[in-house]
Amino acid sequence: MSLTLSPCLPTDCPELARASLAIWSRMPRNRLTFSKVPEAELLKMYEKDFHDGMTIQKQYKLPQQKHYLKVTDDASGEIAACGVWVYLPEGYCTKDDEEVVITGPLPEGANEELMRDFCRMAGEMRSEHPGRHEAHWLLWLLGTHPRHERKGAGAQLIRWAYPHADAAGLRCYVDASNLGHPLYRKCGFEDVGEMTLDLDKYEGGKGMGVQRWVAMVREPQKV
Repeated sequence: MSLTLSPCLPTDCPELARASLAIWSRMPRNRLTFSKVPEAELLKMYEKDFHDGMTIQKQYKLPQQKHYLKVTDDASGEIAACGVWVYLPEGYCTKDDEEVVITGPLPEGANEELMRDFCRMAGEMRSEHPGRHEAHWLLWLLGTHPRHERKGAGAQLIRWAYPHADAAGLRCYVDASNLGHPLYRKCGFEDVGEMTLDLDKYEGGKGMGVQRWVAMVREPQKV
């Protein structure tokens, strides 16, 4: 199996949206958050998020550097996995963290209460570790298409930032779901915190139970 890692292009956005739907629809939080949103609207949301992230130069308090990456299956040409690594200079603040601040309207029918609770808790968890207020690399997003799991695509994306981080003596951070946690441990991350969210208390979530995310860090290695 031959896989190629490369930067994403704006022309990849439709395929990235389709891959995202396949990836994130399996996750309990996403499934509940968007259970009332038609699939066509979800695809539009994902495509717009990728396109805007790659093409719009936003003004931040900190000069972030975002790297949209993909791993392609050379045999089929399909995007097997995608990820976003972000370099954050010293002075991290949740107000400049797009993953924990809702900056625009959600699709009609989305569970806004659940999304806001998750974002607030994720921001609190990220702020707890003192190393996150120093310059660091953050794995902002990572997902592997179900058809391409266990082929090494996710690990390639995880390790992409290591040479950059190690050369500068910087930590790498990620917030892992239960599904991704074993892979991050295998790739050298260690647990430094966690948060839980009881999905049963939200409309339509009865029986989904408590979901857990783990804050993880990889210390820089000597070059």
